[in-house]
Amino acid sequence: MAAGGADARSKRADPVWPVTAGGAARAEASVAAGGETRADRWRRRMRDPAIGRPVWWVEIAILLVLYYAYTATRGFADGSEAEAVRAGETLLRWQEALGLDIELGLNRWLHDVPALAVLCCYYYATLHFVVTPAVIVWLHIRHPRSYSRARWALVTTTVVCLIVFYVVPMAPPRLLPDAGFTDTMAYYHDWGWWSGNASAAPNGLDELANQYAAMPSLHCAWALWCGVLLARHARWRWVRVLGALYPAGTAFVVMATANHYLLDAVAGWLVLAFAAVAATALTRWTTSRAASLAAAAPVGPAEAVGAGQPVPVEAVGAQATQPAPATATATVVVPRQS
Repeated sequence: MAAGGADARSKRADPVWPVTAGGAARAEASVAAGGETRADRWRRRMRDPAIGRPVWWVEIAILLVLYYAYTATRGFADGSEAEAVRAGETLLRWQEALGLDIELGLNRWLHDVPALAVLCCYYYATLHFVVTPAVIVWLHIRHPRSYSRARWALVTTTVVCLIVFYVVPMAPPRLLPDAGFTDTMAYYHDWGWWSGNASAAPNGLDELANQYAAMPSLHCAWALWCGVLLARHARWRWVRVLGALYPAGTAFVVMATANHYLLDAVAGWLVLAFAAVAATALTRWTTSRAASLAAAAPVGPAEAVGAGQPVPVEAVGAQATQPAPATATATVVVPRQS
């Protein structure tokens, strides 16, 4: 009786490995090597082993890299103000030739409606810095299996935009001399916390803003990213509707406040589309590669146990040696009809 109790306690104390695709084979290899492999350790440190979601410090590292990359583009843009103004004037002439120069009309109309102008200022200075982080956190917590692809789409979009800011600095409409635009954010800066010199930058933080990052519009790209995810994954209908309207509202605000051109918004959306395709291809490739490695591994016990079931380490080797149970045959007796 004591031996049976000790045996039961021993089985309960065995470590458990999740057997999904190739989990048993990895467990067997790890045990044979005397512990987890180096790849297992890095995977455990960088990702949640249950669902593959990156851990928090990986996200912080990505944000720091993007921040310093943005700082680098700002430093370069400060030394090319004349070039940025010429680029903005050239883009405006192209839009005029194509009949797409709607920014000045929107800007003058908004200036004649002060209440709406102040509301647009708050929209521009707030939602870009609130909605996007909120969607990132919400997706990370509530939809972890969709998070990795969406995160890489956002990161790729931001990196591509930063490269364009560095290579082709462009002044927004509000900074074009003699173009007739009103800098709405500067005009109503006494109504909020934003600076009168650097658009949405808070007072005292003017030096952190890149004034010549008009093309492509990061505001519009991030807004479309948020809108698509909210429209797809939000539980309540009114949130999905707001998500669908958010990109269009952002495009109106950035043009009416003279912070972006129409083609800036279009370019931002195209960059996001490219990034989404690239992120999808990347995640599909990594999934396919993991599946190929799992198929090539000797995963005999996993087939007997079933995917997703926890298996004690001893059982990984034991189940492979257990003989298959004999198949019992049943004899059916059919009563004779009289």
